[in-house]
Amino acid sequence: MVVGRDKARAGQLADLLTAQGHDARAADAEEACAQADVTATATTTAQADTPPLLEAPWVRPGTHISCMGADAPGKRELLPELLASASLFCDLPEQARRMGVSQQAPADAVLSAPGDILTARAPGRDGGDDVTVFDSSGIGLQDLYLGLALLKKMDVAL
Repeated sequence: MVVGRDKARAGQLADLLTAQGHDARAADAEEACAQADVTATATTTAQADTPPLLEAPWVRPGTHISCMGADAPGKRELLPELLASASLFCDLPEQARRMGVSQQAPADAVLSAPGDILTARAPGRDGGDDVTVFDSSGIGLQDLYLGLALLKKMDVAL
């Protein structure tokens, strides 16, 4: 399901995805939340004063939300009340507090990086009903390394 502030553009994206063989359609945010196990946000123009697309009560228990549009100070994709009730994970906690969706999280919220979970320095999901949020504000070095790994796999000479 594709949700957007501009319903016509959401419909265009759904049509493009369908033409590429995906089962896609434009949907209302509340309907999408009611059915989604995983939600990805990429609202790159949403600022702190922009009305949110997702309301906390719409998000089902056990849902995972990956956020990648809040990548600068002042941007916001989720409301603080949703962040206050979710388990929060991010690329880099210090960066996420400054420029990711986590800048809207309560000051005492714990932000865990994937490496800390993998090495058992921080807990992952506690139970199947936990709402989890991954705040991907991006780390350039990781992007570069992934790009190099993909080029190597494709046997592209550098």
